[in-house]
Amino acid sequence: MKNSKYARLTISILMIVIILSCNLLNRSLTNVEASSAGKYGVLIADAKGKYTFFDWNSEQGTQRIIKKSSNIMLPLRRTCSNLTNIEYSYDFTTNKATVTNTKNGKKIIFTKDSKTAYTYASKKAKAKKVTLKYKMYLDKDSNAAMVEASALSYVLSAKSGYKLYSSDTALKDAGYSVKQYAGVIVLNPYKKVSTLPAATKVKYISEKIASNVKKVTIPEGYSVAQVFELLVEKGVCASVDALFAASEEIDYSASKSISSQLLKENRCFTLEGYLYPDTYEFYGNSEPSDVLKKIVANTDKKYTEEYYTRAEELGYTLDEIITIASIIEKETGKDAERAKIGSVLYNRLEIGMRLQCDCTIYYIERYVKPYITGDINRYNDYYNTRKCKALPDGPIANPGKKAIQAALYPAETEYYYFCSDKEGEYHYFKTYEEQKDFLNSIETSDSKQ
Repeated sequence: MKNSKYARLTISILMIVIILSCNLLNRSLTNVEASSAGKYGVLIADAKGKYTFFDWNSEQGTQRIIKKSSNIMLPLRRTCSNLTNIEYSYDFTTNKATVTNTKNGKKIIFTKDSKTAYTYASKKAKAKKVTLKYKMYLDKDSNAAMVEASALSYVLSAKSGYKLYSSDTALKDAGYSVKQYAGVIVLNPYKKVSTLPAATKVKYISEKIASNVKKVTIPEGYSVAQVFELLVEKGVCASVDALFAASEEIDYSASKSISSQLLKENRCFTLEGYLYPDTYEFYGNSEPSDVLKKIVANTDKKYTEEYYTRAEELGYTLDEIITIASIIEKETGKDAERAKIGSVLYNRLEIGMRLQCDCTIYYIERYVKPYITGDINRYNDYYNTRKCKALPDGPIANPGKKAIQAALYPAETEYYYFCSDKEGEYHYFKTYEEQKDFLNSIETSDSKQ
Protein backbone atom coordinates (compact mmCIF):
# COMPACT_ATOMS: atom_id res chain seq x y z
CA MET A 1 0.00 0.00 0.00
CA LYS A 2 2.88 2.35 0.86
CA ASN A 3 4.50 1.78 -2.56
CA SER A 4 1.14 2.33 -4.22
CA LYS A 5 0.82 5.69 -2.46
CA TYR A 6 4.23 6.82 -3.66
CA ALA A 7 3.44 5.60 -7.16
CA ARG A 8 0.25 7.68 -7.25
CA LEU A 9 2.21 10.73 -6.01
CA THR A 10 4.87 10.24 -8.68
CA ILE A 11 2.23 9.95 -11.41
CA SER A 12 0.51 13.12 -10.15
CA ILE A 13 3.78 15.08 -10.28
CA LEU A 14 4.46 13.82 -13.81
CA MET A 15 0.98 14.89 -14.92
CA ILE A 16 1.54 18.38 -13.51
CA VAL A 17 4.88 18.65 -15.36
CA ILE A 18 3.24 17.53 -18.62
CA ILE A 19 0.39 20.04 -18.26
CA LEU A 20 2.80 22.89 -17.49
CA SER A 21 4.97 21.93 -20.47
CA CYS A 22 1.95 21.92 -22.78
CA ASN A 23 0.88 25.34 -21.49
CA LEU A 24 4.35 26.75 -22.10
CA LEU A 25 4.42 25.22 -25.58
CA ASN A 26 1.01 26.65 -26.44
CA ARG A 27 2.07 30.07 -25.14
CA SER A 28 5.20 30.09 -27.29
CA LEU A 29 3.19 29.06 -30.34
CA THR A 30 0.67 31.83 -29.73
CA ASN A 31 3.43 34.44 -29.81
CA VAL A 32 4.64 33.44 -33.27
CA GLU A 33 3.48 36.28 -35.51
CA ALA A 34 3.94 34.75 -38.95
CA SER A 35 4.60 31.48 -40.73
CA SER A 36 5.66 30.53 -44.23
CA ALA A 37 2.05 29.55 -44.96
CA GLY A 38 0.68 32.86 -43.67
CA LYS A 39 2.53 35.41 -45.76
CA TYR A 40 0.99 38.52 -47.29
CA GLY A 41 1.80 39.87 -50.70
CA VAL A 42 1.56 43.53 -51.70
CA LEU A 43 0.42 44.76 -55.12
CA ILE A 44 1.15 48.41 -55.98
CA ALA A 45 -0.12 50.17 -59.11
CA ASP A 46 1.85 52.72 -61.13
CA ALA A 47 0.47 55.70 -63.08
CA LYS A 48 -0.34 53.45 -66.07
CA GLY A 49 -2.35 51.04 -63.95
CA LYS A 50 0.33 48.34 -64.10
CA TYR A 51 0.80 46.38 -60.87
CA THR A 52 3.97 45.12 -59.23
CA PHE A 53 3.91 42.29 -56.69
CA PHE A 54 6.13 42.57 -53.61
CA ASP A 55 6.90 39.93 -51.00
CA TRP A 56 8.07 41.66 -47.83
CA ASN A 57 8.20 38.59 -45.63
CA SER A 58 11.92 38.46 -45.00
CA GLU A 59 13.76 37.51 -41.85
CA GLN A 60 13.76 39.58 -38.69
CA GLY A 61 15.91 42.70 -38.91
CA THR A 62 14.50 43.73 -42.29
CA GLN A 63 11.55 45.95 -43.08
CA ARG A 64 8.93 43.25 -43.38
CA ILE A 65 5.20 42.67 -43.07
CA ILE A 66 4.13 41.71 -39.54
CA LYS A 67 0.77 40.42 -38.37
CA LYS A 68 -0.50 41.76 -35.05
CA SER A 69 -3.62 39.85 -34.02
CA SER A 70 -5.88 40.32 -37.06
CA ASN A 71 -4.04 43.45 -38.25
CA ILE A 72 -1.60 43.42 -41.16
CA MET A 73 1.20 45.87 -40.41
CA LEU A 74 3.22 47.39 -43.26
CA PRO A 75 6.71 48.94 -43.00
CA LEU A 76 5.83 52.57 -43.71
CA ARG A 77 9.03 53.84 -45.33
CA ARG A 78 9.38 50.82 -47.57
CA THR A 79 5.75 50.95 -48.69
CA CYS A 80 5.80 54.69 -49.41
CA SER A 81 9.04 54.42 -51.41
CA ASN A 82 7.17 52.19 -53.88
CA LEU A 83 4.03 54.36 -54.11
CA THR A 84 4.14 57.06 -56.78
CA ASN A 85 3.79 60.64 -55.44
CA ILE A 86 3.78 59.43 -51.83
CA GLU A 87 6.44 60.86 -49.48
CA TYR A 88 7.38 59.64 -46.01
CA SER A 89 9.29 61.28 -43.16
CA TYR A 90 9.89 60.49 -39.50
CA ASP A 91 10.71 62.98 -36.75
CA PHE A 92 12.54 61.20 -33.94
CA THR A 93 12.22 64.29 -31.73
CA THR A 94 8.43 64.14 -31.71
CA ASN A 95 8.16 60.47 -32.66
CA LYS A 96 5.76 61.34 -35.47
CA ALA A 97 5.63 59.82 -38.95
CA THR A 98 4.18 61.86 -41.81
CA VAL A 99 2.93 60.50 -45.12
CA THR A 100 2.05 63.01 -47.85
CA ASN A 101 0.53 62.69 -51.31
CA THR A 102 2.48 65.31 -53.27
CA LYS A 103 -0.07 65.29 -56.09
CA ASN A 104 -3.33 65.98 -54.21
CA GLY A 105 -1.99 67.31 -50.91
CA LYS A 106 -3.55 64.62 -48.74
CA LYS A 107 -1.61 63.87 -45.58
CA ILE A 108 -1.68 61.72 -42.46
CA ILE A 109 0.42 62.12 -39.31
CA PHE A 110 1.01 59.13 -37.03
CA THR A 111 2.33 59.20 -33.48
CA LYS A 112 4.46 56.41 -32.07
CA ASP A 113 2.55 53.91 -29.89
CA SER A 114 -0.76 55.71 -30.49
CA LYS A 115 -3.94 54.73 -32.33
CA THR A 116 -4.72 58.42 -32.88
CA ALA A 117 -3.72 60.01 -36.18
CA TYR A 118 -4.50 63.29 -37.95
CA THR A 119 -5.52 63.41 -41.60
CA TYR A 120 -5.66 66.29 -44.07
CA ALA A 121 -7.92 66.10 -47.15
CA SER A 122 -5.79 68.68 -49.01
CA LYS A 123 -2.92 71.12 -48.46
CA LYS A 124 -5.28 73.78 -47.09
CA ALA A 125 -7.62 71.48 -45.20
CA LYS A 126 -7.80 71.40 -41.42
CA ALA A 127 -6.64 68.37 -39.48
CA LYS A 128 -9.16 65.65 -38.75
CA LYS A 129 -8.64 63.30 -35.85
CA VAL A 130 -9.07 59.60 -36.67
CA THR A 131 -8.69 56.40 -34.68
CA LEU A 132 -6.58 53.70 -36.26
CA LYS A 133 -7.25 49.97 -36.06
CA TYR A 134 -3.85 49.48 -34.45
CA LYS A 135 -1.23 51.82 -33.04
CA MET A 136 1.76 52.93 -35.09
CA TYR A 137 4.94 51.55 -33.55
CA LEU A 138 8.63 51.05 -34.27
CA ASP A 139 9.60 47.44 -34.92
CA LYS A 140 12.19 46.40 -32.33
CA ASP A 141 14.23 44.41 -34.88
CA SER A 142 14.37 46.78 -37.87
CA ASN A 143 13.32 50.07 -36.23
CA ALA A 144 10.81 50.46 -39.07
CA ALA A 145 7.68 52.50 -38.45
CA MET A 146 4.80 50.03 -38.77
CA VAL A 147 1.19 50.94 -39.59
CA GLU A 148 -1.96 48.92 -40.18
CA ALA A 149 -2.30 48.59 -43.97
CA SER A 150 -5.68 50.30 -44.41
CA ALA A 151 -4.39 53.51 -42.80
CA LEU A 152 -2.67 54.39 -46.08
CA SER A 153 -6.06 54.76 -47.74
CA TYR A 154 -6.25 58.28 -46.22
CA VAL A 155 -3.60 59.59 -48.65
CA LEU A 156 -4.65 57.74 -51.79
CA SER A 157 -6.65 59.56 -54.48
CA ALA A 158 -9.60 57.31 -53.69
CA LYS A 159 -9.98 55.90 -50.20
CA SER A 160 -11.09 52.69 -51.89
CA GLY A 161 -7.63 52.53 -53.48
CA TYR A 162 -6.78 50.06 -50.73
CA LYS A 163 -8.16 46.53 -50.45
CA LEU A 164 -7.12 43.32 -48.72
CA TYR A 165 -8.02 40.05 -50.47
CA SER A 166 -7.80 37.15 -48.05
CA SER A 167 -10.35 34.55 -49.12
CA ASP A 168 -9.00 31.35 -50.69
CA THR A 169 -11.47 31.73 -53.54
CA ALA A 170 -10.27 35.22 -54.47
CA LEU A 171 -6.61 34.23 -54.27
CA LYS A 172 -7.08 31.01 -56.26
CA ASP A 173 -9.17 32.72 -58.94
CA ALA A 174 -6.40 35.28 -59.43
CA GLY A 175 -3.73 32.58 -59.50
CA TYR A 176 -1.93 33.16 -56.18
CA SER A 177 -0.81 30.29 -53.98
CA VAL A 178 -3.06 29.85 -50.95
CA LYS A 179 -0.43 27.53 -49.50
CA GLN A 180 2.00 30.42 -49.36
CA TYR A 181 -0.17 33.52 -49.01
CA ALA A 182 -2.89 34.25 -46.49
CA GLY A 183 -3.78 37.39 -48.40
CA VAL A 184 -2.75 40.03 -50.91
CA ILE A 185 -2.89 43.77 -50.16
CA VAL A 186 -3.67 45.96 -53.16
CA LEU A 187 -2.71 49.66 -53.18
CA ASN A 188 -3.61 51.95 -56.06
CA PRO A 189 -2.67 55.64 -55.57
CA TYR A 190 -4.86 56.67 -58.52
CA LYS A 191 -8.20 54.92 -58.48
CA LYS A 192 -10.53 52.48 -56.76
CA VAL A 193 -9.46 48.87 -56.40
CA SER A 194 -12.32 46.76 -57.71
CA THR A 195 -10.64 43.41 -58.35
CA LEU A 196 -7.53 41.44 -57.47
CA PRO A 197 -5.13 41.65 -60.45
CA ALA A 198 -4.31 38.26 -61.95
CA ALA A 199 -0.94 36.78 -61.01
CA THR A 200 -0.20 36.27 -64.70
CA LYS A 201 -0.56 40.00 -65.43
CA VAL A 202 1.68 41.58 -62.80
CA LYS A 203 5.39 42.27 -62.47
CA TYR A 204 7.49 40.74 -59.71
CA ILE A 205 10.37 42.41 -57.89
CA SER A 206 12.74 40.55 -55.60
CA GLU A 207 15.13 41.78 -52.92
CA LYS A 208 18.72 41.28 -54.08
CA ILE A 209 20.07 40.47 -50.62
CA ALA A 210 21.81 37.38 -49.24
CA SER A 211 19.01 36.54 -46.80
CA ASN A 212 16.55 36.36 -49.71
CA VAL A 213 18.45 33.69 -51.65
CA LYS A 214 16.44 30.50 -52.09
CA LYS A 215 18.18 27.22 -52.90
CA VAL A 216 16.05 24.76 -54.85
CA THR A 217 16.89 21.22 -55.93
CA ILE A 218 14.78 19.86 -58.79
CA PRO A 219 14.53 16.06 -58.34
CA GLU A 220 15.02 13.75 -61.31
CA GLY A 221 11.70 12.81 -62.87
CA TYR A 222 9.73 15.84 -61.73
CA SER A 223 7.15 17.08 -64.24
CA VAL A 224 6.85 20.73 -65.22
CA ALA A 225 3.85 21.06 -62.88
CA GLN A 226 5.83 19.60 -59.97
CA VAL A 227 8.77 21.91 -60.65
CA PHE A 228 6.47 24.94 -60.71
CA GLU A 229 4.79 23.87 -57.48
CA LEU A 230 8.24 23.42 -55.91
CA LEU A 231 9.38 26.90 -56.99
CA VAL A 232 6.31 28.42 -55.35
CA GLU A 233 6.68 26.26 -52.22
CA LYS A 234 10.29 27.46 -51.81
CA GLY A 235 9.28 31.11 -52.19
CA VAL A 236 11.08 31.61 -55.50
CA CYS A 237 7.85 32.58 -57.28
CA ALA A 238 4.40 33.60 -56.08
CA SER A 239 2.23 31.77 -58.58
CA VAL A 240 2.14 28.49 -60.48
CA ASP A 241 -0.20 30.14 -62.99
CA ALA A 242 2.38 32.88 -63.61
CA LEU A 243 5.07 30.26 -64.24
CA PHE A 244 2.89 28.41 -66.74
CA ALA A 245 2.02 31.66 -68.53
CA ALA A 246 5.68 32.74 -68.68
CA SER A 247 6.77 29.31 -69.93
CA GLU A 248 4.64 29.71 -73.05
CA GLU A 249 5.49 33.39 -73.65
CA ILE A 250 9.30 33.29 -73.46
CA ASP A 251 11.28 33.56 -76.69
CA TYR A 252 13.38 30.38 -76.77
CA SER A 253 15.12 31.09 -80.08
CA ALA A 254 18.47 31.37 -78.27
CA SER A 255 18.02 27.94 -76.65
CA LYS A 256 19.46 25.19 -78.82
CA SER A 257 17.66 22.39 -77.00
CA ILE A 258 14.18 23.93 -77.12
CA SER A 259 14.46 25.53 -80.56
CA SER A 260 15.35 22.08 -81.94
CA GLN A 261 12.10 20.58 -80.64
CA LEU A 262 9.75 19.09 -83.19
CA LEU A 263 6.78 21.37 -83.72
CA LYS A 264 3.86 19.32 -82.51
CA GLU A 265 0.40 20.81 -82.22
CA ASN A 266 -0.56 18.44 -79.42
CA ARG A 267 2.48 18.89 -77.21
CA CYS A 268 1.35 19.70 -73.65
CA PHE A 269 4.06 21.97 -72.29
CA THR A 270 7.05 23.48 -74.08
CA LEU A 271 9.35 23.06 -71.08
CA GLU A 272 8.53 19.45 -70.25
CA GLY A 273 11.85 17.64 -70.41
CA TYR A 274 13.87 20.88 -70.44
CA LEU A 275 13.98 21.86 -66.77
CA TYR A 276 17.16 19.97 -65.95
CA PRO A 277 17.23 18.31 -62.50
CA ASP A 278 19.88 20.20 -60.56
CA THR A 279 20.38 22.57 -57.62
CA TYR A 280 19.68 26.23 -58.35
CA GLU A 281 19.76 29.50 -56.44
CA PHE A 282 17.27 32.31 -56.96
CA TYR A 283 16.10 35.38 -55.12
CA GLY A 284 12.70 35.09 -53.50
CA ASN A 285 9.73 36.52 -55.44
CA SER A 286 11.62 36.42 -58.72
CA GLU A 287 10.09 37.21 -62.08
CA PRO A 288 8.93 33.80 -63.42
CA SER A 289 10.49 34.34 -66.84
CA ASP A 290 13.90 35.06 -65.26
CA VAL A 291 13.73 31.84 -63.24
CA LEU A 292 12.80 29.72 -66.25
CA LYS A 293 15.45 31.28 -68.48
CA LYS A 294 18.10 30.42 -65.89
CA ILE A 295 16.99 26.79 -65.70
CA VAL A 296 16.78 26.47 -69.49
CA ALA A 297 20.28 27.97 -69.85
CA ASN A 298 21.59 25.25 -67.54
CA THR A 299 19.67 22.61 -69.51
CA ASP A 300 21.36 23.80 -72.71
CA LYS A 301 24.76 23.28 -71.06
CA LYS A 302 23.85 19.81 -69.81
CA TYR A 303 22.49 18.66 -73.19
CA THR A 304 25.92 18.41 -74.79
CA GLU A 305 26.86 18.00 -78.43
CA GLU A 306 27.39 14.31 -77.71
CA TYR A 307 23.67 13.99 -77.05
CA TYR A 308 22.74 15.44 -80.45
CA THR A 309 25.32 13.33 -82.29
CA ARG A 310 24.30 10.09 -80.59
CA ALA A 311 20.59 10.82 -81.12
CA GLU A 312 21.23 11.22 -84.84
CA GLU A 313 23.14 7.90 -84.88
CA LEU A 314 20.10 6.22 -83.38
CA GLY A 315 17.82 7.82 -85.96
CA TYR A 316 16.01 10.07 -83.49
CA THR A 317 15.93 13.76 -82.63
CA LEU A 318 17.19 14.85 -79.22
CA ASP A 319 13.61 15.75 -78.29
CA GLU A 320 12.57 12.14 -78.97
CA ILE A 321 15.54 10.89 -76.92
CA ILE A 322 14.48 13.11 -73.99
CA THR A 323 10.94 11.72 -74.36
CA ILE A 324 12.26 8.15 -74.16
CA ALA A 325 14.49 9.11 -71.22
CA SER A 326 11.51 10.61 -69.39
CA ILE A 327 9.62 7.31 -69.70
CA ILE A 328 12.66 5.37 -68.47
CA GLU A 329 12.94 7.80 -65.55
CA LYS A 330 9.34 7.18 -64.52
CA GLU A 331 9.48 3.41 -65.03
CA THR A 332 12.39 2.75 -62.67
CA GLY A 333 14.61 4.32 -60.06
CA LYS A 334 17.17 1.52 -60.31
CA ASP A 335 20.34 2.28 -62.24
CA ALA A 336 20.87 -1.33 -63.28
CA GLU A 337 17.47 -1.51 -64.97
CA ARG A 338 17.45 1.72 -66.99
CA ALA A 339 19.33 0.50 -70.09
CA LYS A 340 17.30 -2.72 -70.23
CA ILE A 341 14.03 -0.84 -70.01
CA GLY A 342 15.37 1.46 -72.71
CA SER A 343 15.98 -1.59 -74.91
CA VAL A 344 12.37 -2.72 -74.46
CA LEU A 345 11.12 0.69 -75.59
CA TYR A 346 13.38 0.77 -78.64
CA ASN A 347 12.51 -2.82 -79.59
CA ARG A 348 8.82 -1.96 -79.54
CA LEU A 349 9.30 1.27 -81.50
CA GLU A 350 11.29 -0.59 -84.15
CA ILE A 351 8.40 -2.92 -84.97
CA GLY A 352 5.66 -0.31 -84.58
CA MET A 353 4.37 -1.78 -81.32
CA ARG A 354 2.61 0.46 -78.79
CA LEU A 355 4.75 1.21 -75.72
CA GLN A 356 1.84 0.63 -73.30
CA CYS A 357 3.53 2.40 -70.37
CA ASP A 358 1.12 3.32 -67.59
CA CYS A 359 3.36 6.19 -66.48
CA THR A 360 2.19 8.13 -69.55
CA ILE A 361 -1.41 7.79 -68.35
CA TYR A 362 -0.48 8.92 -64.85
CA TYR A 363 1.28 11.94 -66.35
CA ILE A 364 -1.83 13.17 -68.13
CA GLU A 365 -4.13 12.52 -65.18
CA ARG A 366 -1.90 13.98 -62.44
CA TYR A 367 0.30 16.60 -64.05
CA VAL A 368 -1.59 17.89 -67.08
CA LYS A 369 -5.34 17.83 -66.54
CA PRO A 370 -5.29 19.68 -63.18
CA TYR A 371 -3.28 22.49 -64.79
CA ILE A 372 -5.15 23.17 -68.02
CA THR A 373 -8.53 24.64 -68.92
CA GLY A 374 -10.97 23.88 -71.71
CA ASP A 375 -11.17 20.30 -72.92
CA ILE A 376 -8.95 18.60 -70.34
CA ASN A 377 -9.04 15.33 -72.31
CA ARG A 378 -7.56 16.82 -75.46
CA TYR A 379 -4.11 15.30 -74.89
CA ASN A 380 -5.21 11.78 -74.03
CA ASP A 381 -4.73 10.27 -77.48
CA TYR A 382 -1.32 11.91 -77.93
CA TYR A 383 0.29 10.89 -74.62
CA ASN A 384 -1.45 7.72 -73.49
CA THR A 385 0.90 5.11 -74.95
CA ARG A 386 -1.82 2.49 -74.82
CA LYS A 387 -3.53 4.61 -77.49
CA CYS A 388 -0.83 6.42 -79.48
CA LYS A 389 1.08 4.27 -81.94
CA ALA A 390 4.59 5.50 -81.13
CA LEU A 391 6.14 7.98 -78.74
CA PRO A 392 3.95 10.52 -76.95
CA ASP A 393 4.05 14.02 -78.45
CA GLY A 394 6.55 15.17 -75.82
CA PRO A 395 8.42 14.16 -72.66
CA ILE A 396 6.40 13.24 -69.57
CA ALA A 397 8.99 14.44 -67.05
CA ASN A 398 12.39 16.07 -66.70
CA PRO A 399 14.84 13.15 -66.80
CA GLY A 400 18.20 13.08 -65.06
CA LYS A 401 21.58 12.25 -66.58
CA LYS A 402 21.37 8.48 -65.94
CA ALA A 403 18.00 8.14 -67.66
CA ILE A 404 19.25 10.16 -70.63
CA GLN A 405 22.35 7.98 -70.87
CA ALA A 406 20.09 4.89 -70.87
CA ALA A 407 18.08 6.38 -73.72
CA LEU A 408 21.25 7.20 -75.66
CA TYR A 409 22.96 3.88 -74.95
CA PRO A 410 20.28 1.21 -74.39
CA ALA A 411 21.18 -2.40 -73.73
CA GLU A 412 21.01 -4.79 -76.67
CA THR A 413 18.25 -7.31 -75.90
CA GLU A 414 15.40 -9.13 -77.55
CA TYR A 415 12.93 -8.19 -74.83
CA TYR A 416 9.55 -6.63 -75.54
CA TYR A 417 7.99 -6.92 -72.08
CA PHE A 418 9.00 -6.28 -68.49
CA CYS A 419 7.45 -6.09 -65.07
CA SER A 420 8.52 -5.89 -61.45
CA ASP A 421 7.52 -8.20 -58.60
CA LYS A 422 6.42 -7.25 -55.10
CA GLU A 423 10.06 -7.22 -53.94
CA GLY A 424 10.85 -4.63 -56.60
CA GLU A 425 12.87 -6.98 -58.77
CA TYR A 426 12.55 -6.54 -62.54
CA HIS A 427 11.84 -9.38 -64.97
CA TYR A 428 12.11 -9.25 -68.76
CA PHE A 429 10.40 -11.35 -71.45
CA LYS A 430 10.53 -11.85 -75.19
CA THR A 431 6.84 -12.70 -75.56
CA TYR A 432 3.57 -11.75 -73.93
CA GLU A 433 2.96 -15.43 -73.12
CA GLU A 434 6.18 -15.57 -71.10
CA GLN A 435 5.19 -12.51 -69.12
CA LYS A 436 1.67 -13.82 -68.60
CA ASP A 437 2.98 -17.18 -67.32
CA PHE A 438 5.28 -15.38 -64.90
CA LEU A 439 2.50 -13.17 -63.55
CA ASN A 440 0.23 -16.22 -63.15
CA SER A 441 2.97 -18.02 -61.23
CA ILE A 442 3.25 -15.08 -58.85
CA GLU A 443 -0.51 -15.06 -58.27
CA THR A 444 -0.50 -18.83 -57.66
CA SER A 445 2.38 -18.50 -55.21
CA ASP A 446 0.66 -15.68 -53.34
CA SER A 447 -2.61 -17.60 -53.08
CA LYS A 448 -0.83 -20.59 -51.46
CA GLN A 449 0.72 -18.44 -48.76
